[in-house]
Parts: sequence; structure tokens; C-alpha cells
Amino acid sequence: MGIEKVIEVGVAVKDLDKAIKLFTEVLGAKLGQTVDFEPYGMKFAMCRIGDVDFELMAPTKPDGVIGKFIEARGEGLHHIALKTDNIDKQWEHFAKKGVKLIDKSPNVYEGHKFGFIHPKSFNGVMFEIIQD
Repeated sequence: MGIEKVIEVGVAVKDLDKAIKLFTEVLGAKLGQTVDFEPYGMKFAMCRIGDVDFELMAPTKPDGVIGKFIEARGEGLHHIALKTDNIDKQWEHFAKKGVKLIDKSPNVYEGHKFGFIHPKSFNGVMFEIIQD
């Protein structure tokens, strides 16, 4: 059990197409899948540079997770995702260490388990923990 590596950087954007163009044409990122993720009121595109995906996230409704984030903080860094091989044990470890967890237990979506750590626990940086 443990954190293995950084696998993703989440970036909140107002215009997904514009952000995709910037990341692919200027940074040379490789465009992966684009997904409409209704549970969070957002759509996202994965743009890979090396071994790290940049998850470009745009709101599909103003009261969704990303819509609220952009309204409060503007565009920019939303989260950093870390890979683990056992998210359930990792969640227990975080709880024992007093880490403030946004999700009481990991979420599951299409075979992926994930959960978020509150930014107050890590100097203003929100972490997403992912187990594939």
C-alpha cells in the first residue's frame, strides 16, 4: 500500500475546446478521451504529456463542481491525482493520520476507485487518490 506516482493534474477551464487547442498545439500534448461527466456537471478531456495526464475540466452547468470552482476561484489548478494500489487501505491510513477527506469513502466509476482529500490538509492543494 502507498502512493505510487502522480498520474494526473486537473485544470478547471471555462472553454474546453480552447484549452484542448492550447495544450495540444502549444505544449504538444496528445489528446485522449473526452467525457461528459454528468454526476459532477462537467465535461473533461485528457491531454497527455509524458506519463502525466492533464484533465481539462469545463462546467456543463453553473452549479456543478467545476462551475462552482471557477465561480469561486477562477480557472486554474483544481487537483493533483496520485495513484495507489489499494485505495481502501490508503483511506484508512489518511483517516488515522487526521487527514480531512472530502469523500467519506472512495467513489467508483467505470471500474476506477477514487476519492478526494480536502485542500486544507495539504497547504491548499486538493489531491485525488485513484486506484485503477
